[in-house]
Amino acid sequence: MRPCGASTGRGARRRSVTAPRLRKPATRTFSMTSSTTPRPKARPPGGEDAGDGRWSRRRVLLATAITLPLTTTLSTVPRADEGGRAREAAAFIRRMVDRALEILAQTDKPEQERIAELERLLEEATDLDLIAKLVLGSYWRKATPEQRRRYLDLFRKMIRRQIAANISRYDGQRIEIVGSRDIDDRDTMVRTLIYDSKRDGPYRVDWRVRHTDGRFLIIDVVGEGVSLLITKRKEFREIVSAKGIDGLLRAMARKVEGEGAEPRAKG
Repeated sequence: MRPCGASTGRGARRRSVTAPRLRKPATRTFSMTSSTTPRPKARPPGGEDAGDGRWSRRRVLLATAITLPLTTTLSTVPRADEGGRAREAAAFIRRMVDRALEILAQTDKPEQERIAELERLLEEATDLDLIAKLVLGSYWRKATPEQRRRYLDLFRKMIRRQIAANISRYDGQRIEIVGSRDIDDRDTMVRTLIYDSKRDGPYRVDWRVRHTDGRFLIIDVVGEGVSLLITKRKEFREIVSAKGIDGLLRAMARKVEGEGAEPRAKG
C-alpha cells in the first residue's frame, strides 16, 4: 500500500501530498505481447457489468487484492536507463504478478499463511504510508500527530482486511501485460488485461509505478479508468467534510472491525 506527499524517508523528491497528475506520455507505448497473437479488446466502463454503478469499484478492489500486494526482490531491480524505464517497469509488474498468483494458487496452504505472505509482499512493493497520505490529501496537514498515527494504522489494517476478504475469490484469473509508457520523469503507467473465466472479455487495469532510489513502487491502480487512489480520496473527503477527521477514524475503525462495508459519509 515509510509506500501510492509528504516525505516518508525514501527520497527528497517526495514532498507533495497531492494526487499525482497525469501528463502527456514522454515516450511511446511499448507492446509487451506478440504481434501474431490477437489481443481481445478490454470491456469499456459502460459494459454489461456497469449497470448498478458498482462494477468499476468491485473490479478495482478485486484486482488490487490479487495484484497490488505483488513484489520481487526489489533490491535486485536496477535503475532504469533513460528510454528503457517503461520496459523495466513492465518487467517489474510481470514479476510481481507471477509471484502474487503463485501465492494465490497455493490452495493447499492455510489461508492465513497465504494472507501473511501477501501482506509481506505488499509492504515491500508499495509505500502504504504515502498512498494513505495521498488519499487523505490536504486533510493530512490539518490532522494532529495522534490523528495521523491512528489514521495510518487504520489504513494499513483496512488493506489487510481487504486482502483477507478477497483472497478466497481468486479463481484462476490470468493477467497479461500489454504495454507501458512513461508519463513523467519518474512515473510509468503499465497496462494489463485481466481475464476471468466468468466474463466474456478481459477488463483493463493500469498500474502507476514510481521509480525512485533504484527501485519501482506501485502508487496507484486504475481499473477500467477508475483510479483507486482518487476514488478513496473522494470517499474519505466526504466523511471528513461531514464528520471531521475523528468521524473518519471512527468509520475506518468500524470497517476494520467488520461492521458494514466501506466507510460512508452518511449512515
